[in-house]
Amino acid sequence: MKKFKKIITLFLVVAMVLSFTGCQQNKPASEDNPNNEQPENTPSEEQSSSNEFENLYPDFILDETNETVTYLDWEGEKTSITKKPKKVVVLYNSILDLWYLAGGEAIARVKGTTNVPEAAMDITNLGTWNKISIEALLALEPDLVILTHNSDTQREFREVLAQNGVEYAVIDTSTNAYEAFQKNLYLFCKVLGNEDIYKSKVKSIIDQCQTTIEKVNTVEEKPDVAVLFSTSKSVQTETENSLTGEMISLLGAKNVVEAEDIPIKGETRINFSMEILAAKDPEYILICTMGDIEKCKERISSEIESSSAWSTLTAVKEGRVYYLPKEYSVYKPNAKYPEAFEYLAKIIYPEVFN
Repeated sequence: MKKFKKIITLFLVVAMVLSFTGCQQNKPASEDNPNNEQPENTPSEEQSSSNEFENLYPDFILDETNETVTYLDWEGEKTSITKKPKKVVVLYNSILDLWYLAGGEAIARVKGTTNVPEAAMDITNLGTWNKISIEALLALEPDLVILTHNSDTQREFREVLAQNGVEYAVIDTSTNAYEAFQKNLYLFCKVLGNEDIYKSKVKSIIDQCQTTIEKVNTVEEKPDVAVLFSTSKSVQTETENSLTGEMISLLGAKNVVEAEDIPIKGETRINFSMEILAAKDPEYILICTMGDIEKCKERISSEIESSSAWSTLTAVKEGRVYYLPKEYSVYKPNAKYPEAFEYLAKIIYPEVFN
């Protein structure tokens, strides 16, 4: 009998243990775990996202944490930006366009309508990009101010902004413009936490450009091209570092301005020389204009076309002199880069796009 009681007691103990274990395994689902899923040894969501968004430009994006992104600006200075800033001021409209393309918003900008997104038309206007009141800027109490490398005045703002505890980023959109377009958007997408926008929207723009580039790369004979830049007061020749010059080079054509013709490395424009132009005798002459186009044409006529050497040029004799739209050749194309590449490709490779 005693032996039988021991067996019953042992049975009850085992039953209680199993019941307790079952309760633990089948505890009610919480709001954080509605499906009662068991944790696995997987990376956190943040780590997973970071791993998926590989650093495409390690020479530009130097470091990234959960809170900041550190990049190397065009002057070789390291700058750290806190992610997801709330109050942002952008002091150059082509950069403003990139910021919005990356999914950002701003509280203030500079005067103008070109390259200004529709959503930014009515935000605070701080005046022209090279004449801005630092007092008015600080009064907005921004979290981040995005400056253009092209303005000495804006670069001088750095010290004052730092003294007032305001983060800033100096951005260059002019040097190797197409490369800068990609790198700056990449930086902005990282700062805003919008990696998906870069993977989808921005990557699509780049892929369209690449399609045109690859299409014309099948042409064996690449033409010589001269790119001129005219205002109502002067005419210059663009190097391959300029907006249009870079696109021409990427399309495989040869810019008549060679490295030895550029007095300072990296310059986007040099002084125009009819003597050099005649010696290079390009097959195409492309003209970019800033300001009133009719006044620019008058300047071209009086300064260049009046020369006896002009009429001897192959491009002139064969009717291959083209004035380019400003939205492709002077103002940054940004999302319109595919259109800009195709526009140029159709001019210099008519046999491909016939």
